[in-house]
Amino acid sequence: MSSSPLKDRIKRWLTNEDYDVSERDDQVSDFHLVISNLHGKGTFADIVKLKNKDFVILGSALQNPPEFLRVLSTLAEKERSDFFNQVQRDLLQFRVDHEFHPNKLMPERMIVRDTVYEEDLTRTVFMEHIKRVKFASLFLLWSIGHKFSADHVQSIPHPSSTSGSRPPYG
Repeated sequence: MSSSPLKDRIKRWLTNEDYDVSERDDQVSDFHLVISNLHGKGTFADIVKLKNKDFVILGSALQNPPEFLRVLSTLAEKERSDFFNQVQRDLLQFRVDHEFHPNKLMPERMIVRDTVYEEDLTRTVFMEHIKRVKFASLFLLWSIGHKFSADHVQSIPHPSSTSGSRPPYG
């Protein structure tokens, strides 16, 4: 992996904040860092500096578990639409970009990201942007966990549910 002063500085900031940092090799970026312990085990954030660009992208992709998607598929389309419309409005407070893939009504993956321009890149600014992504991701997890809590999930009949199964994000 090649080294750059910007990448080295960001890695130092992250390790000083007790994040685990690894590197991913890809052809489209000057560097691609992956951090763990952003909000618990198994969750990562990516920090990418694309080639020929003067900004750094900070992002987190949340994969929805199959059991959540099964429960979600039992809800009426209007209820799903209302829920995710509200989530999208609430995400505006975090001042981050977000996407739901493949679509808003059945999101298998949810992405939250922010951008920092190199000329603005100080430790304080960088960590504030990381916090935006972190808190927006936590908000998504909390919103889904709250909406699809054990009480709510038990009220939704589903052929594959069992009394001992854990609710998604529970």
